[in-house]
Order: sequence, then structure tokens, then C-alpha cells
Amino acid sequence: ALADYGARRDLAQSLAEGVREHVADVAKRVPGAQDVVQFDGPSLPAVLAGAIPTSSGFGRHRAVDSAEGEQLLADVVRAAGEWAVLHCCAADVPVRLVQRAGAQAVSLDVGLLTGDVLHELAEAVDDGLAVWPGIVPSRRPDRVPSDRELVERLERLFARLDADPARPAAGTVVTPACGIAGADVGWAREVYRLVRDVARQFAEHVGEAR
Repeated sequence: ALADYGARRDLAQSLAEGVREHVADVAKRVPGAQDVVQFDGPSLPAVLAGAIPTSSGFGRHRAVDSAEGEQLLADVVRAAGEWAVLHCCAADVPVRLVQRAGAQAVSLDVGLLTGDVLHELAEAVDDGLAVWPGIVPSRRPDRVPSDRELVERLERLFARLDADPARPAAGTVVTPACGIAGADVGWAREVYRLVRDVARQFAEHVGEAR
């Protein structure tokens, strides 16, 4: 698909149609609920940078132009309805492209944020993009961080973004760093507890600081 413009377009249109059908089905099953659709795009930066290997492994697919990538992503995001989130746990998340494509939030691994991505994220947050910060380890670490340590990690993130955490707090959703598909059941349960408790403590702390 990467090597063929028509195939890329068809793939995006097919995904958009599937998303529309899924959202409509959920709306019928859960009347009145607000749907939140998360798209996982771990390879999005690599696609835009021309870093995806060909099937032979001896070359790389040509980079997809950012304008085309933005348009294809926008087509899919629109199909999600009111709330779409783009999750990418790569180091070089194209934050501004994600925002221009219409996503309401970006979900990313806080531990990988550096340089230009932080600058883009700071601007995007200032313009209203919500952040879903991945701060809880996806797999069980040697030492499990405390709730307080994770709250402090959130506070440091907003300090690095030069943002008042009280303003974006309502749209902030605490998440694992990059999903929990590889976690054992026990750690998956602990991740859910951590994200719930850390989000609650962060909200309380922000409320006290206002």
C-alpha cells in the first residue's frame, strides 16, 4: 500500500467506512454515550520519513508526503465523530499534523519526548489539543513507581510544556506508556489501578493549586 498512491487512498477510505459503521453500531447499543475512538499509529513517523523497509529488506519505501498523510488521516478521523485520539509511542510523533487532521487528543509515551516534539506539543496544547500522557510502564518494571512519583511525572510534563495543568486537566487521560498487550494479567490489573488513582490524585492536586 505504501508504494501505491491509489492503494493508500483506498485503504484510508476503507478504514473510514469501517469506523463509521462501528461508531454507528456502538451508538445503537449504548444510546447517549460519548464515543471516543483511538487510532493506533506506531509507524506514522516512519511512513512520513521514508523509513519503512521494503518487502525485500534491502531498501526503504519512499516517504509519504506530509500533506497527503494529513489528508488521509483527516478522512479517517472525521469518520470517528466527535472524539478521535491518535496514539503513537514513537519518539518523533508528528503532533501538529495529528492536530491539523482533526484529532482532539494525542496519546504518547512521555519518556520519549524531546526537542522538537516537545515544542510542537507545547504549541498544540496551547491551541487546545488534549494530551493523553503515557506514564505508567507498559510491562512490569523491577520497581513499581508509586502514585506520587507518577503524579510528579505528570507535573514535570506540563512544566516542560510551560502549560498551566489546570487548563488542560479536563481533557488529560493518564495511560500506560505504550499499551499493555505484552503485560501479564496481574500487571494489567495494576496498570488500571495506577492510571485511575494517579488521574484522581492529579485532578485533586490541580484543583488545590488553582
